[in-house]
Amino acid sequence: MIENLEIEEFYKTIRAEINDENTEILDEGYRVDRFTNLVANYLGDFGVISDANIYAFDKKMGSSRVISNAWYVDEEEGRLSIFISNFVDQDQVTPVVNSEVSLMLKQALRIYEYAKKIELNSLEPASSEYTMLRTIKDSLTEITQIRVYFLTDGVLKNTGDGASTVGDLPVYYSYWDIQRLYRLVSSGRQYEPIDIDFSEKFGKSIDCLTMPSGTDEYSGFLAIIPGDILASLYDEYGPRLMELNVRSFLQQRGKVNKGIRETILNEPQRFLAYNNGISATAEEIRTERNSDGNLVIKGITGLQIVNGGQTVASISRAKKNDRCEHLDILGVQAKISVVKADILDELIPKISRYSNTQNTVNEADFSSNDPFHVSIEKLSNSIWAPGEQARWFYERARGQYEVSRNRIAGHSAAKRRVFDQQTPKQQKIVKTDLAKYYNCWEQKPNIVGLGAQKSFINFIKHIANDHPEFVPDEEFYKDIIAKAIIYKTAEKIARKHKFPSYRANAIAYTVSLVSFKTIGRFDLRTVWDNQEVPQVLYEVLNDWMPIVWESLIETAGSRNVTEWAKKEECWAELQLLDLDIPASFENVLRVGDPLPTVGKKARSGKADKLSTIDRQNINRVLQHNADFWWRLGIWGRKTNLLSEIQLNIIHSISGYAKDDWEKIPSAKQSKHCVRALEVAKEENFSHEDE
Repeated sequence: MIENLEIEEFYKTIRAEINDENTEILDEGYRVDRFTNLVANYLGDFGVISDANIYAFDKKMGSSRVISNAWYVDEEEGRLSIFISNFVDQDQVTPVVNSEVSLMLKQALRIYEYAKKIELNSLEPASSEYTMLRTIKDSLTEITQIRVYFLTDGVLKNTGDGASTVGDLPVYYSYWDIQRLYRLVSSGRQYEPIDIDFSEKFGKSIDCLTMPSGTDEYSGFLAIIPGDILASLYDEYGPRLMELNVRSFLQQRGKVNKGIRETILNEPQRFLAYNNGISATAEEIRTERNSDGNLVIKGITGLQIVNGGQTVASISRAKKNDRCEHLDILGVQAKISVVKADILDELIPKISRYSNTQNTVNEADFSSNDPFHVSIEKLSNSIWAPGEQARWFYERARGQYEVSRNRIAGHSAAKRRVFDQQTPKQQKIVKTDLAKYYNCWEQKPNIVGLGAQKSFINFIKHIANDHPEFVPDEEFYKDIIAKAIIYKTAEKIARKHKFPSYRANAIAYTVSLVSFKTIGRFDLRTVWDNQEVPQVLYEVLNDWMPIVWESLIETAGSRNVTEWAKKEECWAELQLLDLDIPASFENVLRVGDPLPTVGKKARSGKADKLSTIDRQNINRVLQHNADFWWRLGIWGRKTNLLSEIQLNIIHSISGYAKDDWEKIPSAKQSKHCVRALEVAKEENFSHEDE
């Protein structure tokens, strides 16, 4: 009964978030898109899916209907994911009829056949329809399985997973209603636990040894798992089987290790001797004694592979791509730690990190308990927006907003109103959103184009590897909120323009171009102080975005625009756009300008008489650190491509940078440095190689 009340409250929250737009009337189609996007974000955060491209598709194929609400192709995994949304949107939670579910699943699954048959030259290349169908069509030889996700805000009679086939392709079904989604969000875990019954699924249990741990925090098991069982588990559960660090590692690196593949194909009987096996964690292991009296694992709940992801992925790839049929004789050793539920979030990331010390990616802890995320959360709890009437909410783990709302307000309508006024839902930021806002302002729109999860991985690696001692402070927090406000404003502008496709790419590239073209001169603090972008920035975003959108399509040529937008070459092309900075915006930029403390003008108090070019040059110099300038000087002297005066100035600039810019270079110094930068760019100078 209590859970039913909580589900009702969760349902109301979902509806409120979907309808939470004060500036425009939402049509039914747009609200369905918001629902699909919201659920996809939840599933992505909990490792159920890799990503989803939101697009409502509804066509006829002969006498049959073909529909979907989102799609995603993972070529490396050979996986086509199709999402279909049944958005009930009633005042109360409503049951969904099974026959309706079956019909919609059939209609969604037809996407695959539709993409095979469609002639692309009959479609508008700038449309989302073209992007989806071309991507699927181009990937037909890579697709080895299809996953269909049924999403609904109603209640299903049966939820969980199912399977079938289309021709030779396995099809996996995943059903997500409001109850299952609520249980996932409120579980306190960072993943949805998988429950595997080996006896039922594979007709046999797994031999094992139990290990005394000397502590009540966890218990340990050693097992040898046949390769065919591991491959089947990976095929069925995909990213859900992998702990986040391992999943991230696989996304960053190639899936198949050549040595592992050769052993699988040519010497499977020696695999156990050659391979280090896997490390895993679980919430529960169910054991029994077999007829010989030996201990066996009958079932596992909450299995997460924390080391050896590449081994498992390689075995799966050998099964699918190499048609390997002898995986049953291939044994993989497994160390499984059964961890107590109350320390799962603390212990699993540590086990993952220490199990993967050979991989630099794991220096970054991707869990929500990482000190970086905890620090941002503390800042969001303590720092109020100007006026002290409301604050932003950082949701380091999905569902925290609702947990806080229920904990503080309970079932009191008055307290809920106060909470909603002080912590508006539109001022909630999740981890992947924070990464997106940061990466856009860091001028990485191509990274943002890779999707929420990969963008987040890039961001957290950047923080962990490039700034290992960094602890977010009040200045960082206010700046990231300002970046969030800019991005959210750009989203509203994109909706106003009603681009038929590539909307997310246009937003990311436009925001990045504002950062790039202003060369760090825009004062983010003005956005924080006013909790909105100045009108002149709004006009720039509005004027630039259609130009950026058209340029993305034009520069792609015959290439897939979505894939083109993920490449560094695309960003390099769009940086060359001749975008006008109006005088009114230039005046705003000057407010944030650091003025020179070096040179004749600075000494005479005339530094504020600088031209626009002078100001831009100074800011270009300040974009680089001491190490960069020092290495540029060494390169310039070795190659004789820089003049003596340029080298002397660069030496001084390196000293200014080392002292955290206590001295700001003069306009003349900056002019010489910018000329040196242009020479270095023409000669393909890379300070990492110097």
